[in-house]
Amino acid sequence: MAAPSIYSLEEIERVVTSDEFQKALIEGIKSGFVALENGLFFAAPIQTLGLPPFPFADVNDYAAQTCIKTGYFKGQEHFVVKVASGGYPLENSGLMEIFSQKTGRLEALLMDNGVLTELRTAAVGAVAAKLLGPKKIETIGILGTGVQARYQLEMLSAVTDCKSVLVWGRTPSKVSALLNEMNWKGWHINSVESPDNLLAECDLIVTTTCSREAILGKTTLDTRKGLLITCIGADAPGKYELNPALVAKADMLVADTTSQSLERGEFQKAVADNFVKSETIISLGKLIKEEHLHRQHGDDRFIIFDSSGVALQDCVISSLVVQQLRRPAED
Repeated sequence: MAAPSIYSLEEIERVVTSDEFQKALIEGIKSGFVALENGLFFAAPIQTLGLPPFPFADVNDYAAQTCIKTGYFKGQEHFVVKVASGGYPLENSGLMEIFSQKTGRLEALLMDNGVLTELRTAAVGAVAAKLLGPKKIETIGILGTGVQARYQLEMLSAVTDCKSVLVWGRTPSKVSALLNEMNWKGWHINSVESPDNLLAECDLIVTTTCSREAILGKTTLDTRKGLLITCIGADAPGKYELNPALVAKADMLVADTTSQSLERGEFQKAVADNFVKSETIISLGKLIKEEHLHRQHGDDRFIIFDSSGVALQDCVISSLVVQQLRRPAED
């Protein structure tokens, strides 16, 4: 029996940095959610370790967790098991295990240290921006200063030319570090004093914190016309970043999966507190299939998209990476 192929972070990073890979990933994620909507993707229940009240470490502001997601597309070659850890005080880490659907044997290990999870998460943000964002995005707002804030911005460059960014973060030193890094990379990024400044000044807001209380919409529910808020941070039970009253104000709510959003996504709080009804939430797969739901020219709807992360994203990105890594060198 052949030993599984083991690919290092260095090898993986060489194949995921191109514009072509980003575009293929975004399109692959779109197709994956359509497959989910059509009943062609299957996932095991998510395992989340490290949730309160059982932290791995006795520290203040503990926010770490380890997430294990598993799934497969019907008729494809592999199924995938992904393990990813992150959140204070842990550094991001993880890997993806690629198994044969025919034999059940492990065929490849992607020692990505969590990078592929960051990329596939950012890719769904780009999908949302492409389908639901204003046709002309003049200012992007970022809530949070962690690694996913950076990945979201970089992936958005595949679907919008906007380089003007406003950011809010709790820790001034982290805000400064983000501004210095992204300005050096060619973004025009400034900070705001209050999260709610983003509601009035931005066309697209991406939330990337690990909050368990409302941050956005605490002082006002007024928004710029045609605003899209993409919620990334709420990915476990008890997490949310938006005032449920702000969620209730939206003209359309979209989730990567509706059932998962109620369990561990942004909409769990708003539904539990009876601000919105679960049946009003549209799945991303349905949205992709039905083009009349997409943002149209002159469309000033306030839309909120929630992504809590689905194993299909891990299957899509791992498949693309393995294909690239296994290509002959002359290609």
